[in-house]
Amino acid sequence: MQNELIRINQMDAWFSYLLSIIYVFLIAAFFSYLVKLYPFKNIFEISKEILGPWLGTVMNLLILFHFWQIVVRDISSVSRFSSTLLLHTTPLEILILLNCLLLMYFGKTSVEVIARVNDLFYPLFVVTIMIMPLLLSNEFYLRLTTPLLTMPLQHWTASSILTLGSAGDVFILGAFLHMIANSNHVRSAIRHGSLLGFFLLTLVLLAIIAVLGPKMPANFSYPSYNLVQTIHVTDFLDRLDLVMLMIWYPTVACKIITIYLALLLGISSIFNGRNYPMINKPIILLIGLCTCLSFKSTTELLSFSNFSSPVIVLAYQPIIMVILLIAGNRKKRKHPEAFPAPPGGTHVKEDPEQNSGKLSQRMSYTKWLWGGNLVLVICIAFVLIGLTFGEKSTLIGSICAIGFGSSLLLTTLTTYMELTKLKQAESSN
Repeated sequence: MQNELIRINQMDAWFSYLLSIIYVFLIAAFFSYLVKLYPFKNIFEISKEILGPWLGTVMNLLILFHFWQIVVRDISSVSRFSSTLLLHTTPLEILILLNCLLLMYFGKTSVEVIARVNDLFYPLFVVTIMIMPLLLSNEFYLRLTTPLLTMPLQHWTASSILTLGSAGDVFILGAFLHMIANSNHVRSAIRHGSLLGFFLLTLVLLAIIAVLGPKMPANFSYPSYNLVQTIHVTDFLDRLDLVMLMIWYPTVACKIITIYLALLLGISSIFNGRNYPMINKPIILLIGLCTCLSFKSTTELLSFSNFSSPVIVLAYQPIIMVILLIAGNRKKRKHPEAFPAPPGGTHVKEDPEQNSGKLSQRMSYTKWLWGGNLVLVICIAFVLIGLTFGEKSTLIGSICAIGFGSSLLLTTLTTYMELTKLKQAESSN
């Protein structure tokens, strides 16, 4: 959706993911609370436990409807991208079928398998994104990004709301809550993983504006791909976009497979079980049929992804979180004996030998957690101050933009230290 963000917010488009970060942090806290109440259960089982079998099933069907839309949308996006830019003469139905066969293969396995595959490709994906500013250094023209933080506040708000559509995809992780009993692990893993993703998206968006400008990418369907096409390291390394796609496609495929597994888990939970491989083939065939019939053109698909997804996410996810929080708290007060302490507890034990030495060793898990929240608040403050005074003073806008980028990077590092502290505490126990 980079083209829409740039069309709305122009050179300030790379500030658009801040609202999504806050929203994902709220989802992480929500899932952490659910795991604390009901360890070894996913969100589908928890909703039935809290609301009863009938209301819980209705809520689960609402969640599954969104998961279904995400799978259909992503399969169609990958297929139409391949058809538009890579395989022009291949029928779209064949490309959709190939993606469905891939999902059918992994639908027989568990999420641990796709997690191991992701462990192979995601580090390469991160490296390719991080080195893009270096590869594009001869194409960078930073004056294209200025003046900073001078767009109206309503433009930033509109572009930030659009990004909530993709941020809402994190809700699929609720289908795998039964795999981790420690609520701190759930919260910190979602915080760090999503924040790393948003940092990479912000970096790509900044690179697009700095290389292609704030006007031209708004007319492209895939600005990030056009950005990669501008990389020319030497006279013979001028098609690095094919190398990038070899790394990017498996990473995107891992995401689609994970969402598909969440969908299968949700459907099987309706029948009070987790035996989803038995429904794998009929479900994927139905998804393939829906994908072929859903979108008439790439423009229609992109419009749905960019403008309908935020509406769908905001229409049901906050309501579900509020209902489960209120009903869960009320049930816990009435029947406290039904909520035993989760295995291993949620308190992180600190090693007294780690209280000396480096700063990273002296700080506890709780300090890193709240330190990350504090840096995120500072990040928000930089953006709001810049939007308020940046139009009057370009210096203030530039300072706030640098502060925003530094705070975003620092928040990513603090969430990484959260996970590190949890791993240290787990190994010492």
